[in-house]
Amino acid sequence: MARIPPLEPDNEPAELKPVFDQLRATRGRVPGMYRTLAHQPAILAAHRAYFHAALDAGVLPRPFKEKIAWRVARLRGSEYSSASHRRYALKHGVAESELAAIDRGDYLALPPREVVALRFAEAMVRGQGHVDTAIYAALPAHFNPAEIVEIAVLVGIMELASTLGAVFELAPD
Repeated sequence: MARIPPLEPDNEPAELKPVFDQLRATRGRVPGMYRTLAHQPAILAAHRAYFHAALDAGVLPRPFKEKIAWRVARLRGSEYSSASHRRYALKHGVAESELAAIDRGDYLALPPREVVALRFAEAMVRGQGHVDTAIYAALPAHFNPAEIVEIAVLVGIMELASTLGAVFELAPD
């Protein structure tokens, strides 16, 4: 059971309508994380804007970003984020077999640029932001600066989401 009760759908304040409408449009629902953060509307709005920029918008394809989000959630042991991003990855065309391989760290069947990005994401998580020079140096051969920023920010926001899911003891929804 969540440590903080999520805001119920019939109790959504008018000031959060734009945020919740965007979530329904991009996610098909308002996830529990956002219903919990709704107790502090300014934080919810900022978190949603940051997450939207990192995952829903940007220049990299959504299925690719969901693979990264899934890997980070799995590395962090976040049941909440793992369940959400598994569902989103499948919705965006990532195969179940790809997710299983990524979960094992088996990237042999993936395109080289995805391998480089996933290794970078792993290094960020395992090194708590410290990434070996050789791992980072592989990025520019596959990604431009805007794409590198997008990948790094996505890993960071997924780390935050995983932490918040654990702190608030959010169950997968």
